[in-house]
Amino acid sequence: MLNDKKDDIFLSRWMNKELSKEEIQEFKLHPEYKHYIKIIAGADALDLKKYDIEKELSNLKSKKQDPIKNKPNLVIKFLPYLTIAASIVIILGIFLFNPNTSFHSNYGEQLTVTLPDGSEMILNAKSTASFNTKKWKENRILVLDGEAFFKVKKGSKFTVNTKNGKISVLGTQFNVQSQNDFFEVTCYEGKVTIAYQKQVEILTAGKGYRNLKNIQPKSWSFIDTTPSWLSNTSSFKSIPLKYVFKELEEQYNLQIKTVNIDLETIYTGTFPNNNKDIALKTVFNTLGIEYRISQDDGKTVILE
Repeated sequence: MLNDKKDDIFLSRWMNKELSKEEIQEFKLHPEYKHYIKIIAGADALDLKKYDIEKELSNLKSKKQDPIKNKPNLVIKFLPYLTIAASIVIILGIFLFNPNTSFHSNYGEQLTVTLPDGSEMILNAKSTASFNTKKWKENRILVLDGEAFFKVKKGSKFTVNTKNGKISVLGTQFNVQSQNDFFEVTCYEGKVTIAYQKQVEILTAGKGYRNLKNIQPKSWSFIDTTPSWLSNTSSFKSIPLKYVFKELEEQYNLQIKTVNIDLETIYTGTFPNNNKDIALKTVFNTLGIEYRISQDDGKTVILE
């Protein structure tokens, strides 16, 4: 898409709202989609005056009677349209040639992104990733806040920078979760190098590494081929309860009131990411905690 002589026709159909649902969904996954959305928004914001053809023809005929007198006015009449055209060019320049590209997933959303080298990134709910498009060929560097699964094409070093640590690979499949003081990396194929503060960890396929605040770093083995959240299931193994609650909030746009709850309680279990009622029952029934959802906003979970 957007790489041959049919581009102009495709974009014209999109701007005229003539694309099918399937074409729209496919277009939304393209890295340049957000740029075109910004361009349209910028163009719509311009104060484009309606051009009255009949009125202008009448004025033109009257000006023919005295062309010398009216010549300066002709120049003045065109200035607003030249200004508008220049503004459109500026907008196109800002959004089409801006090297920084970012993607953000919303509550309960998974967002699949094809990176410039053909690698694939899938963002879990409430996650953000950004990279420099122009420098991508020389430096495959991406900044992540949240959780994402990567299928990296072989090539130069591929690096994921997070505020908790840096993950580097050449070509592999791995998952990264970095949120506040939670940092976890799992390798599903190939080899992953993790730089965390002054420590370096090397993971091979089937190995995981976790570093949480005030908890000793932990490594473990697993047999899964992909992270469970890709199949709409959040899984936890020996995780403090506060991280389980945060995942519930991000998947279902909730706010959990945790008064008189020990958030450091260790939890092992799962919950579905596509059924709020079952997810809440699964977690709180396991913990023996009664709860209710506030009738005021439908988003606040009150533990009783």
